Amino acid sequence: MVTQDSITRAIVDFAFASYARPLDAPRSDALTARVMDMLGCAIAASEDEEVRRIAKAIGFNGEAGPCTALLQGRGTVDVAAFLNGLMVRFHDWNDTYVGKNGGHPSDIIAAALAAGEEGDCSGADVLRAVGAGQHLMLDMCDGSNALARGWDHATYVGIAATVAVGLLRGLDRTQFAHAISMMTAANNMLLARSAKVSAWRSLASPQALRNALFVTALAKADVSGPDPVFEGKLGFLDVVCGDLHLALDPMRERSGDTHLKRFPAVFHAQAPCEIALEMRKELGALVSEIEEIEVATHAFAIHWAGTIPALWEPQNRETADHSIPFMTALALLRGEVHHHDIEAGVHDDAVRALTRRVRVVEDPAYSAAWPKQAPARITITVGGRRFERSQIAGLGHAARPLSPERRADKLIDNATPVIGAERAKAWAHTLAGFAELKDVSAALRP
Repeated sequence: MVTQDSITRAIVDFAFASYARPLDAPRSDALTARVMDMLGCAIAASEDEEVRRIAKAIGFNGEAGPCTALLQGRGTVDVAAFLNGLMVRFHDWNDTYVGKNGGHPSDIIAAALAAGEEGDCSGADVLRAVGAGQHLMLDMCDGSNALARGWDHATYVGIAATVAVGLLRGLDRTQFAHAISMMTAANNMLLARSAKVSAWRSLASPQALRNALFVTALAKADVSGPDPVFEGKLGFLDVVCGDLHLALDPMRERSGDTHLKRFPAVFHAQAPCEIALEMRKELGALVSEIEEIEVATHAFAIHWAGTIPALWEPQNRETADHSIPFMTALALLRGEVHHHDIEAGVHDDAVRALTRRVRVVEDPAYSAAWPKQAPARITITVGGRRFERSQIAGLGHAARPLSPERRADKLIDNATPVIGAERAKAWAHTLAGFAELKDVSAALRP
C-alpha cells in the first residue's frame, strides 16, 4: 500500500483487523439489533408517496437488477442502497450517536446490505463489515467535530460506508486506501439546517451511500485517489473537521454504543416524549387545561432542537420531528407518537397552540451529564398546580437499552400495517437470525 497519509493508513489497518475479528455472540446480537432497527424504520416509510416520487425521479422501476429495494423491487446496487437508505432516514427513527460530533451510524447498513447482496455475502460477513464501518464512524464522532464547522454527519457516513463496502467487495489494501481517499475528497456535505428542515434531511446519507459504492467500484478497477487527503494544506483536517484523534482499536467493543430510538423524532425529543406520555396518564382530563409547559434539558439538545422560532411553528414534518416543543405538545395531546401522528399534528390547531406554550430551558446538571445520559424534566402548570417528572434518558439510549423483545416489537409494529401481522412476525424471526443467513436477500424480502 502506497500512501503518504498516515490517517488513511491507520483506517486501512484498522478496517482489515476489525473485519478479521470473530463474530462472538454479544457483538452479533448488538449489530443484528441495529439491522432489525433500521429495516423496521425503512418499512414504516415504504408506502409513502414521497418515497415513490423519488424512486420515479431517479429512474427506478423495480423490474431488474441484482439488489433489492425493500418492497419496491429490484435494481442496481447503488440505487437499491440509495432507496433503502432513504426509507431508513425518512422518519428520523434509526439509531443515533453523539460524541463531539453526532450522526446516525446505522445509515451505513443500507450500503452494506446492497454490497452483500451483490456479492453473495453471508449475514455474518455483512455484520463484520458493518461493525468495522460503525466503529470508525463512532471514533470520528468522538475525535473531531465537523458538525460545529457546518458539515452534515453524512460526511462521516460516506467514509464509514466506504469501509464496509470496500471490505465486502474484497478490495486489496492499496485499492482500499484509494477508495477512502476518493470518498474523503468528494463527499463533504453542508449541514444546511439553520432554520426549516427539508427533505434533504432524508437524502444526504443515501447520497453518501451511492458515493461509497461508486468510489469502491473505481478503486476496484485500480483508479487512484488524492494523496494525501486527510493531512496537509487544504486536506480534510484543514478544511472540514479540524483536529482528528482516532483511537481505532479493533479489539475495543463498540457494536452496542449507538442509541436506538423509541419514537420517530430527533434524539433530543426522545426523553421529553416519553415523559409527556406518562404525564398525560397522570393528568387525565386536565390535559386540555394546560397553561404552561417547561422542558428542562441539556445544552446540546437545546442548540439543535429547542432554539429557533421555526421549531415553535413547524410547517412540515421534517421540522416538526426536530422540535422538542412540538413533540412534547404532540405526545401530551395525542397520547401516541407514531409517524402518522406527526403528519397529523402539523395541521392540528390544538397541537400548534400547545406548542406555543412550551418553554425549553437548560439545566446545567443535565448538560454536565450529557452524553452519558440524555436527561430531561417536564414541569406542567394546570390551574395553579404543578406536575413534574424527569428521566435520565429516553428508552433506547445506551443508559436504558431496549430489550430484545422491545426491539422486535418496534419492527413488528411498523411492518404489520404494510405486510400483515403474520408476515411481520416471520420477518422479525428471520432478522433475529441475520448472522446465520447464507443469503442476505432474505432480510430485504419480508
